Amino acid sequence: MDKLNKMNTTKTELVVQPLNALTFPLYGQRLIEASAGTGKTYTIASLFIRLLLGHGEQAAHQGPLTVDQILVVTFTEAATAELRNRIRERIQDVRLDFIQGESDNPFTQSLLKEVVDHQVAIRLLRFAELQMDEAAIFTIHGFCQRMLMQNAFESGSLFEQNLLEDDAQLLQLACNDFWRTFFYGLSTPLTELIFSYWENPGQLQKNLRPFLSRSDLHFLPKINDFDFKAKYERSISFIETLKINWLNDQSDYADIITHSAVSKRSYSKKNIPNWLKEVSQWALTSSASLSLPKSLVKFSQKTLDEKTPKGEIPTHPVFSEIEALLALDLSLENTILVKATHWVQAHLQSNKNKQMLLGFDDLLTRLDAALQNGNEKSLALNIRTAYPIALIDEFQDTDPVQYRIFTTIYQSLEGEDSEPLDKSLGLFMIGDPKQAIYSFRGADIFTYMKARQNVSAHYSLDYNYRSTPEMIDASNTFFEFCPAPFIYNDDIPFSAVQAPDKRRKKLVVENKDDPAQSALQFIHPVGGENSQGFKDSITHACINEIKKILLLAQQDKAYLEDKKGKRSIIRANHIAVLVRTGKEAQLIRNALFNENINSVYLSLKESVYATSHAKDLLRILQACLNPENERLLRAAIACKLFCQTPYQVHQILLNTRLWEEKIGQFIEYRRQWRSVGILAMLHKLFHQQAISAYLLKDTQGERLLTDVLHLAELLQKNSVDHDGEFALLRWFGEQIKQGNSGESEQKQRLESEKDLVQVSTLHKAKGLQYDIVFMPFTGLYQKPQACLYHDPDQNNALIFDLQNTKNNAALAEKEQLAEDLRLLYVGLTRSVYRCYIGIGNYKKGREKNSPLCKSALGYICLQAGKGLLAGDTEQLNKQLQKMADNSLNISIRPTPLLDETHYQARQSDQPLQAPLVLGKQVERNWWISSYSSLSRFHTQTNTQVASVTPTVMPIDNISNEQTEVSPAILTSPEKTPFSFPRGAKHGTFLHELFELTNLENMETETLNELLFEQLLLRHYPDPELWAPVLTAWIEQILGHDLAAGADIKLGDLSAQQKKIEMQFFIPMQELQANEVNNLLKKYDPLSARAGELQFRTVQGFLKGFIDLTFEKNGQYYVLDYKSNHLGDCLQDYNQTSMEQALIEHRYDFQYQLYTLALHRLLKSRLADYDYETHIGGVFYTFLRGMQGEQEYGVYFVKPSFSLIDGLDKLFSGQKNSAKSTVEPIC
Repeated sequence: MDKLNKMNTTKTELVVQPLNALTFPLYGQRLIEASAGTGKTYTIASLFIRLLLGHGEQAAHQGPLTVDQILVVTFTEAATAELRNRIRERIQDVRLDFIQGESDNPFTQSLLKEVVDHQVAIRLLRFAELQMDEAAIFTIHGFCQRMLMQNAFESGSLFEQNLLEDDAQLLQLACNDFWRTFFYGLSTPLTELIFSYWENPGQLQKNLRPFLSRSDLHFLPKINDFDFKAKYERSISFIETLKINWLNDQSDYADIITHSAVSKRSYSKKNIPNWLKEVSQWALTSSASLSLPKSLVKFSQKTLDEKTPKGEIPTHPVFSEIEALLALDLSLENTILVKATHWVQAHLQSNKNKQMLLGFDDLLTRLDAALQNGNEKSLALNIRTAYPIALIDEFQDTDPVQYRIFTTIYQSLEGEDSEPLDKSLGLFMIGDPKQAIYSFRGADIFTYMKARQNVSAHYSLDYNYRSTPEMIDASNTFFEFCPAPFIYNDDIPFSAVQAPDKRRKKLVVENKDDPAQSALQFIHPVGGENSQGFKDSITHACINEIKKILLLAQQDKAYLEDKKGKRSIIRANHIAVLVRTGKEAQLIRNALFNENINSVYLSLKESVYATSHAKDLLRILQACLNPENERLLRAAIACKLFCQTPYQVHQILLNTRLWEEKIGQFIEYRRQWRSVGILAMLHKLFHQQAISAYLLKDTQGERLLTDVLHLAELLQKNSVDHDGEFALLRWFGEQIKQGNSGESEQKQRLESEKDLVQVSTLHKAKGLQYDIVFMPFTGLYQKPQACLYHDPDQNNALIFDLQNTKNNAALAEKEQLAEDLRLLYVGLTRSVYRCYIGIGNYKKGREKNSPLCKSALGYICLQAGKGLLAGDTEQLNKQLQKMADNSLNISIRPTPLLDETHYQARQSDQPLQAPLVLGKQVERNWWISSYSSLSRFHTQTNTQVASVTPTVMPIDNISNEQTEVSPAILTSPEKTPFSFPRGAKHGTFLHELFELTNLENMETETLNELLFEQLLLRHYPDPELWAPVLTAWIEQILGHDLAAGADIKLGDLSAQQKKIEMQFFIPMQELQANEVNNLLKKYDPLSARAGELQFRTVQGFLKGFIDLTFEKNGQYYVLDYKSNHLGDCLQDYNQTSMEQALIEHRYDFQYQLYTLALHRLLKSRLADYDYETHIGGVFYTFLRGMQGEQEYGVYFVKPSFSLIDGLDKLFSGQKNSAKSTVEPIC
């Protein structure tokens, strides 16, 4: 049987019964199909309440459950939050009704009658209300993560693993690795061929992305030989041989063909010489390319056979060779694509394992694997015991892995004759297959179909509470007009929904051009255009209708009227335009803007860091930190965001007074930044430089200003996580460089939520409702981008046909059409009162039939396959009228005419409010401080006080750290740890290397590859020369003895012994610099030699990050990495030199604070804690000096208990703990 027909084979019809929330059996496996607007969330909440109360007699669960025993799973964080809130509200409403003993709600009225003990019910509901924060309402990924953590032994999971919300960076790294591993060093022709497929690793990554998360994906044809280089060489060899053979006998081919019985119409005397010439010229070229001349197929033996219906067929060995060559798959693209998919998948997973990271997909596959291995019974039992009942919301968006997880956990819930085996368990799957529109995210409608066949108990929700009766009737008529409206009619049938017996508001639009006032209106512009012409005409038609409605609303002629006759005027935000793509949305928004109608796009996906103003803001911030740097200040003033015209910039640069004024302003911005924070500084800058006013003059002004303010907020938020202004700017620059990522906080925000026309994609609109909906472009057909389909001959396995064969392409087109129909259903059912659908019979090239036939809208309106000649407007009108004849609520509108009246949005009637005045004083010295902020300013080193350490000697020459490194230093011939670039940027790079997990277990070759990759990513010159130097250096550091006789090496520490970048917060109560100075000088000889700390009195929190905290032999240590350059030989990193560096940079204060943080942590964690016993001390590792000799590169110190105890008391506000005098150190 044909595959297409096999997918439509008639199955036994399943019995679906209407769901009654009061009698629904609360056990067993049950499937609930909830059409759009039928109260799915309300039903879930009703079943939840019954489970809490143990309600239902024969249909009841075996006993009342608590909120943490009822598992509710959905697919997004937003849906989770909505479910939690809606359930909480319903519980509260029902509880209050029980207290009053009466209710207007029919469901609660029945509960009041059927529940015997109202006081017990009130107590159960009140307890549930209080416990709702602990309710087991999760996303599918949240549920899997929780199960893996709570059942670590049974699932074989690590106890500590971090969730990776976005794997874009790791994926980019893996693609870069693949590119470098397999493409570097190839011959130039082969490299050029690969570049013709993908110009860079980013393009390869874009191609791979859809396949990497689909573990169930199969490629066709199956490729076993992934050696694309060898395949290329074989192909070139074949071509070379063919070229030689062709040239040997090229003079014979014309005679052989001419004197044969081949069709002279196909092989005319005019064409044969031209074809021969083209192939001969190709044969003379060098064989480095796999491209073949178009004429070569004319000399294929297969083609010649086909063109010779009778008589002698022209034959020659070369013709057979050509046939064999054309039968080969010469392209390397598919081979590389499949190879890259497997390689990148493995590499990505390996990197995540090394860093103990789990992606969202990993959570599912890990739990699935754990349930399928030998421990599945105990793991499934644990989960079933914790959650006897599971409700899976949006089940139509499931996939094979998710379905397997829940069927494994709640298996054997159905016995013979569909009688449940265990009434204590239940799995309720709730969804609407007609709204399964997320295949691009991995959702699999065929898995839903399988579940539908496997479950015998089917229920449906049949009343639409969203739309008016007129809109419901129009929608029912629309989809009933076509047999099998969703193609897979046995598994996704359409059942008409009903309108409840409830009086709704009605929409009135007193438009003389629209006397019918139908709920569903087809806007049908004149046909004959191409697709772009249709887009333009339908766009203008829809915008004209929107404008007309809004103008009538201003005349009180477009309104909603309730049963009492009260009217509410239609406003712009009552209207939604639903589109497929961002380009379509921009087309609509531009057209609206041209008519002075403002709109908002609700489907923003771009990162705010990817905007042009993000780069401009970075330039401005760089100038704020370095106002004395003329180059940076020029760049800031000249950038677009700074809103100066070229003439104004020129005048500033020429006029000394204006230039100095700008320098003064930026110096003040720097001071503001350091004193009150970056957000307050930026708000002042935006106001003083009139940036906000300038942006709002733009046509997209609100969008631009929203982005800039969003960036300012993100900078403020992340400033607490970065030590100093320069570190914050480095982070900001990295975010801009990375561009888009999946993190929700960086996605562009809506510019406004005021009275605007709502423009949204159909996918984003799912679950929402709008009073008036326009769908202009649903009649446009888009061919599938890839031949991706489910094979009915392989149990609906997911197949990607790389060769796009005809039959499989037809299957892929069928699946896309089915999803487009579901998308059309989602769009149509968003409307409450009215829906406008754009339709037109447009042309595409020379195609005879209209492309409308292949679209979802055409499938319905043309009744599943009826043909339509392109441009035949009359025939399309007949079909539409045929549908309209079935319902009074469907009509066909001629193209709405443009109303020349100027539209002006109404201003708010509310008067401006005076700003609120803060009536109390704000504490100005409450900050989150850091070591850097407290130690930034200090007096010169005190050289009068001698050190108690006998080895201390005066240092004559200690090199200062460079903040900028010239290219000459980077590319100098001698590459050693001493010549490695200096400065904050390069120090951060070294720190980040030691933050990588599993560094100590890497083989030298693997470590070298990793370092090469890291150097390359950060654009270091000569990464291939620096990588081996860094490899040897890091291996020396890892093997360096930190302390004599203590046997402490970084390379010997296990993951359980250490904590990288441990963050701490220490509360501060009125900390004063003089008290701190007195205490430090009293108890620490290095502090006694250092300058005075100078900071204002502060309170709040001290925040910091410790590079490495580790445990060895029962003692706990702090370690800090220092990349300071103290000299160009090992002896420059002796104890005296390092001690002097500590004093100069006030690192003594840093290790004291770090020790205090560790002291407080251990005091709260260890029952028998003792400072002398458990605190090991502090290591300062000067990395450039750690090259194998123990006496160099490591400075060790253990602050006295008196000092740390005194600091502890000072931070706690016990000011008498430190005396004002400094005792002499002896």
